[in-house]
Amino acid sequence: MYSIDFDLNNVVKQETLEDNVEPVNQPAYRQNLNLFSQHQQHQPSQFHIPQQQSNPQQQSQSHQQQVQLPPGTKRLACSNCRRRRKKCDLNFPCGNCIKLKLTCNINGEDLRKKRYAASYVKSLESHIAYLENSFRDLVEKACPEDSDLRRNLMLDDIISGFMSAPSSNNNGNLKSNSTATKESDPIGDEETDSMRALLEFAGTKRNSGTPDPLIDPPEKKKKKTFHKGSLYPDDTKSKPFTNMAAAPAMMALGSSTSSTSSQNDMSKMDKTTSDERISDLNKTVIVRPSGDKLDQNSLNNDPKILKSLSNFYRWLYPGHFIFLHRESFLYGFFNHAKNNYRGSPYCSVELIYAMCAVGSRLSSDLQSMSEDYYEKSKTALLKLVFDDHSVARITTVQALFCLAFYELGKGDTQLAWYFSGLAIRVGYDMGFQLDPEVWITADDDIVTGRTKLTKSELRIRSRIYWGCFVADHLISLLLGRTASLSVSNSTIPESDELPEIQGVEDFRFASQHVLQVSLPLKNMIILSRIVQIFTTQIFIETLETEQKVAHLIRFNLKVFNWRQLLPDFLKWSKEKLRDHDISTDPTISYFWYLYYIVLLTFNKPFIEDCEESKTVVGELVDDVKMLFDGFRIKFGGFQKASLCQLYACLLAINSLIKLTCYADVGSVGAGTKFSPRPPHAPHCDHSPQCTRRLEQLGFFSNVFHLQMSPQFGLPRRLQEDAKYNSEQEKQTVNQVCNSSYIHDFTLSNEIDDMIKELFGLGDALL
Repeated sequence: MYSIDFDLNNVVKQETLEDNVEPVNQPAYRQNLNLFSQHQQHQPSQFHIPQQQSNPQQQSQSHQQQVQLPPGTKRLACSNCRRRRKKCDLNFPCGNCIKLKLTCNINGEDLRKKRYAASYVKSLESHIAYLENSFRDLVEKACPEDSDLRRNLMLDDIISGFMSAPSSNNNGNLKSNSTATKESDPIGDEETDSMRALLEFAGTKRNSGTPDPLIDPPEKKKKKTFHKGSLYPDDTKSKPFTNMAAAPAMMALGSSTSSTSSQNDMSKMDKTTSDERISDLNKTVIVRPSGDKLDQNSLNNDPKILKSLSNFYRWLYPGHFIFLHRESFLYGFFNHAKNNYRGSPYCSVELIYAMCAVGSRLSSDLQSMSEDYYEKSKTALLKLVFDDHSVARITTVQALFCLAFYELGKGDTQLAWYFSGLAIRVGYDMGFQLDPEVWITADDDIVTGRTKLTKSELRIRSRIYWGCFVADHLISLLLGRTASLSVSNSTIPESDELPEIQGVEDFRFASQHVLQVSLPLKNMIILSRIVQIFTTQIFIETLETEQKVAHLIRFNLKVFNWRQLLPDFLKWSKEKLRDHDISTDPTISYFWYLYYIVLLTFNKPFIEDCEESKTVVGELVDDVKMLFDGFRIKFGGFQKASLCQLYACLLAINSLIKLTCYADVGSVGAGTKFSPRPPHAPHCDHSPQCTRRLEQLGFFSNVFHLQMSPQFGLPRRLQEDAKYNSEQEKQTVNQVCNSSYIHDFTLSNEIDDMIKELFGLGDALL
């Protein structure tokens, strides 16, 4: 329908603009959709005024008379407040500068809106590359004994290394070596001294902190160091981060960095596993071990494990498990089993057990193993996460999200929220939301300044992160909480379509359509943004019911427009819902179920207050009933049902309780089991519409409590635990209504403008 270039690489990196900080500059050659690109340098504005008045009030009045900003120019924070990431009161001098006795200035130029031509940036990059190569040649001549090391170092590292070398303990040796050189080679001595003088001058200039007036603002900067445990850069390389980078690139998820491990062993591990990484996904083939390479005790040879994983990817992928990229996981699962997956960057024992805990629930002969797999994964993960010597890895995040969805199926919402939050904290700890081309993250080599991820691995990492983004927002929606991951602090690029590779045939649903993940993922991100905006307007803010209903009507309209703008292969109609080959395809229908869950969640609490909500909920329930009928006919039951189907069924039950005239509606709830034909209330007129709603209530109750209970624990818990039942009822009625969680929508308009620009939607959607 239309071309989408969803470049999130240039999205703003902070949640608010209250600090008025000029964040890190993105590479200027990424010109498409750089609505929120930011600069690394904090340049003082042309309105810089020295602070010399003795009286601050007189100074402010005098300055306002002498300096006037151009018409239409917005006053911005002073350079000192920007540098210190503090809120500026926009006075002159500002309160922070007065308190710290600093020279204040007036900034009227927004550097984020300044753009440079791609050709200009390319010429600078070529010039810098030429200078760096020339500098390395000079270093090799000056220090031929360290040529192999110097050739791999960045320019800044060379300078800082030479500046730290002539310490007080080495001055004597340096002089003696210099004297010896002079005696042996008087001609080479002059050249060596000149080289050392050049390096010493460069190092002095670097340490002095004086900016070079000849250097243009858009020069290429060294990547910002990501400080472990923080969303913001750190000017120094902290010890914890250095230790993490010194660890092996493919450190096992279940292992920890031991202080007794030798550097030789780590080097051997890196060398052994680096050849097995995915360098080009288009040329990668998954080959199962056989013959002498087959380990009978390995997990990839366990038939129960293989069947559980096959169930997982056949029936639940992509769904809400987009973050578990199938091809890379299976590649690591079959190729990296040596040493119990300690050298695999794509797979781990904990992740395998977490996925098997979910996949084994879909087969009656494996359901007894589900809890065992879950306990194994949970025990190992918690031990790993709270080990001070462990190394955070992306497989840890994936496994924790798997356990969160497993707990949602069991009905333990507290543990589900705990695992979800823990996954996000581990991800933040390794900087998984940052673009490796701009930030130094856990997957970078600090020594060389280069990323350890290949280009294909960068694309896989992007898919994993944005899959985690959707998973976080779905869990938050189901539990009535605030999502943690935000577009505004995510700089990792958009997720492109990744190829299906040879060797995954046993882990693929027999679909009649080509699997597409990237485009649905991008549209789900937009839907999550719409949900985020209206959540605060409808459920968080203290408004009258009439005002909330007005916002709800706008929300329904926005979601309807979102559906109309979907690409053709994602659109659906009544005809497609009746086509069982399409409506029962889990690679497509998951997208529809998400739509129904969102609208049911928002409209259900207002059925009694808004006639439109009653109409919308009735139409949604009819569509879900049609989907469930097709699924039951196609597969003979709901053994293979997903978590989205479970919660869609639960929401349909709670909605129908309000829509029908059940005889004893005041004493029923989500845990009540209804007969196939529930009785009418005495005052009911037994209309066909009411009769049909009661039959739907009986149908969904039967599916939820009888056919979905074998693989999910939520139906049983609703019936057995009266306290949980009442809490669940309160939560399902007030879904996402939790005033203890505060949304931050400071950048709502800016992010909405970005989405409009990216998708060319104008004002029709947001």
